[in-house]
Amino acid sequence: MAIRRQKIDRKPVSVQSHGGTVINLAPDWSFTLLCPHHGPQKFNFNALRVAGRENLAAHMRDAVWSLRSELEAVTLASYVRFLARFWLFLDELSGQGEHITSLAQITRSVIERFLAWMERQIIVTTQNHGQPWSIGTRRTAYKALKSLLVARQKRVPDEVSDQLTFPRNPFPNANQQATKRQPYSDNEQRRLLGALNQDLRSIHEGIGAPLSDLQGLVVHLLLLGLATGINQQPLLELTRDSLRAHPLPDRELLVTSKRRGYSVLSTSIRTASDPAIASNMQTIPATIGEHFRFLCQFTSPLVSEADPNDQEYVFLRRGLLNERKGRVFRLTPRDAKNAIKVFMARHNLTDDRGRPLQVWVARLRPTFATELYRRTRDIRRVQRALGHASVSTTARHYVDMPIEAERDHAFVLDSMVGGFTRQDVSGKVLIAADGLIPVSDIKNLLTGGYNTGVARCRNPFRDDDSVCKKFFTCFRCPNMVVFEDDLWRLFSFYYRLLAERPKINAMHWAKTYAPIVRRIDTDIATQFPLVIVEEARRRAQASPHPTWRGSAV
Repeated sequence: MAIRRQKIDRKPVSVQSHGGTVINLAPDWSFTLLCPHHGPQKFNFNALRVAGRENLAAHMRDAVWSLRSELEAVTLASYVRFLARFWLFLDELSGQGEHITSLAQITRSVIERFLAWMERQIIVTTQNHGQPWSIGTRRTAYKALKSLLVARQKRVPDEVSDQLTFPRNPFPNANQQATKRQPYSDNEQRRLLGALNQDLRSIHEGIGAPLSDLQGLVVHLLLLGLATGINQQPLLELTRDSLRAHPLPDRELLVTSKRRGYSVLSTSIRTASDPAIASNMQTIPATIGEHFRFLCQFTSPLVSEADPNDQEYVFLRRGLLNERKGRVFRLTPRDAKNAIKVFMARHNLTDDRGRPLQVWVARLRPTFATELYRRTRDIRRVQRALGHASVSTTARHYVDMPIEAERDHAFVLDSMVGGFTRQDVSGKVLIAADGLIPVSDIKNLLTGGYNTGVARCRNPFRDDDSVCKKFFTCFRCPNMVVFEDDLWRLFSFYYRLLAERPKINAMHWAKTYAPIVRRIDTDIATQFPLVIVEEARRRAQASPHPTWRGSAV
């Protein structure tokens, strides 16, 4: 079977016509929309009709209804949840005597005040209580409000204020500032793998308490996520033909699709060298392909009872409660989330701080990426494994530098230049890369020397008599020297470098610039009196050296 992009169904949803006018209004204050991938999504706007805001609530309801053929129902449901934050903002304005109750009152000024209000909000629940709202939360709340208001602008422009516009980019560099998902540590991975192996022994060998069918599905979901780094959505939508032949005899292809990008990822996985021997030696599958085939066999009795649209999927389950009792349907993200909580409670998993370990499939992806980079030291290979179009995405969001990688960079730097040594020359403190400076060079340096962008150089000339201008290499050059008088310029460079850090790729920063910052802090600054260093730091921050004032690294 050929591997191709998914075909997208863009057929519009028909609407009723009344007197030649197309109408697209919600039937009531509460209704249900069917999401093809997440099941029915219930909407109830009665909670928004408080404080006289019935007009505004009606427009938000109609905006959601009008977008039902353009966006997935689960996306619209998230918009409504985040819309509650805008209502909290309106409640605060009401407490100050300013009542905004209709759509016509929403202007650019209100939007900007809402953005400023969100910056002041503090989390009052969850384990992050006391922390400000994250930039991701603020951006999503703004996006939800903007999407609904823009929908109203398109459909009922006469009822929207002509002063309603939106900031072009209220969250600059948001992707770089947002906290990325952290991988699990080595110890946390071992605890998680131990729990998974224990459940696999129960499934395949009958050792220990038997597991429910739902827990069996979740064990394989976590196992596949940890072994392949694939996101939860493509895993939940694995079909029975997702495992395909590979041109090489010892490999197979696990084919997954990504709805958001309408793309297909083919993951190469190994097969057992000798299936007959492997099956005799152990009952638990040894490869990803074997786990997938067992999962297909595990859910195959449910295929005939599933909805025709769901029969091709692997993760099938039978409902046990409420209106879904006895029915066969696909495993939804909400079902997976609840089942993973049960999995964590059964095994009493803890993190490195002794707190309950929060297990998410989303964290298995950076865990896989970091582990693959640790073994290969090849960021391009990690990029291909994750299916990213850009290697910068892989480095910035998915790969954490292991401790030994930082240590290796330090070793490389130390091997290129000896440790800095201190000398007292004519009442001034001087430090040099090797401590062996001829008297003639010292006199030359004291009378002005060869100033660089960061300190001074005792010999800036190259073999071809050209002058070296690469100041970044000063920190690994034996010709670098630093006087007390140079600290202002050095720390001006230091703080300019830190100011540019959000704009620099994380991997590039860790490899190129982090060792320089670390060397200034640990090897250079410690050689001078603390009072002089602190004064140089304050001066560099208050009034940077002209070389580094407003310049870009």
